[in-house]
Amino acid sequence: MRRVRTILVTGFSPFPGAPVNPTERLMHRLPRRLGKHQCGVEFVFHVLPTTWAGRRDVTDRLRLDIRPDAIVHFGVDGTRRTLNIETRAINRAVRVRPDAMGRAPERPELAPSGERIRRSTLPGRALCRAALAARAPAALSDNAGTYLCNATLWDSIGSGIPSIFVHVPALPRGPRDSRPPYHLVEDAAVRLLQETARRLP
Repeated sequence: MRRVRTILVTGFSPFPGAPVNPTERLMHRLPRRLGKHQCGVEFVFHVLPTTWAGRRDVTDRLRLDIRPDAIVHFGVDGTRRTLNIETRAINRAVRVRPDAMGRAPERPELAPSGERIRRSTLPGRALCRAALAARAPAALSDNAGTYLCNATLWDSIGSGIPSIFVHVPALPRGPRDSRPPYHLVEDAAVRLLQETARRLP
């Protein structure tokens, strides 16, 4: 029998500046939309703590315990107006922005090596097209920031597991706000994950 393949899907809990994190809601809603299996693939959903300690204590352990065939991370960025499929992570961590525990990273870099960037290892263009097919505004991005979103992508790429990060905008604050409504973000996430499942070997 063919081994059941697994995709780890994560969102983040709230953090300073984002008291409501739509990706936390995604992690509760997507299992209802997708079920546990799509195209012979099992999805495992998890909300990550928005803390630097969580990189080691939670996210690293998830990768080791689940041993997924692919990882799709979702995170919120209040400066974005579209869904952004991140194509790379950089070896940098901002020290002036606290995490949900009020703490900063220990060093200004994620790894002491001379490595500067890591490229996302899932097909960004195809996943962007999938999001656009849901009529959600979406684009490729090469700027995952220097906060925990970037660090999480950096770590997952470095694990050797095919990985990508999707930034979603904060929820719109009124009818004149140009950011997409939550239901479009959710529809895009469903399409994007279905496309990821189809592309696993």
